Amino acid sequence: MERTPSTDTARSRLSNAVDRLSAALAARVAVDLRALAAFRIGLATLLLADLARRSRSLTAFYTDYGVLPRRAYVVDYSTTPLPHTLSGEPWAAALLFAVAGAFALALLVGYRTRAVTLVSWLLLLSVQARNPMVLNAGDSLLRMLLFWSVFLPLGARWSV
Repeated sequence: MERTPSTDTARSRLSNAVDRLSAALAARVAVDLRALAAFRIGLATLLLADLARRSRSLTAFYTDYGVLPRRAYVVDYSTTPLPHTLSGEPWAAALLFAVAGAFALALLVGYRTRAVTLVSWLLLLSVQARNPMVLNAGDSLLRMLLFWSVFLPLGARWSV
């Protein structure tokens, strides 16, 4: 097939129309990176508040001295080894809470956001799985928000 000036013009017009449509679609669908940064800061603040709220009842809900010792947990819930089920001592639970808090602070300031978000999600899964009797729908929502945040460019703005 030979190229004629009219086919080149038609292809050029079609290419320009596709480019304009693509640019218009991207402008309407794109998310402002500042909004994602604000979301990251809010999510990290929520994680810190959740840890602070849970830490008030640390011994009662997350150790062997509370309502769900590990041997009862294994019988009724899961045998999957999680960080929060490795030890039933209060100092171990407090240490894991402190580690989760450190990762939440790293998320707050935007340090290595994707990796920190993934570790924060895993630690949240662990603490929530340790005592399923104290969970509510907000815990599920926080878990899902943190999971999907792993795939977002949360560290693109306002990060160290």
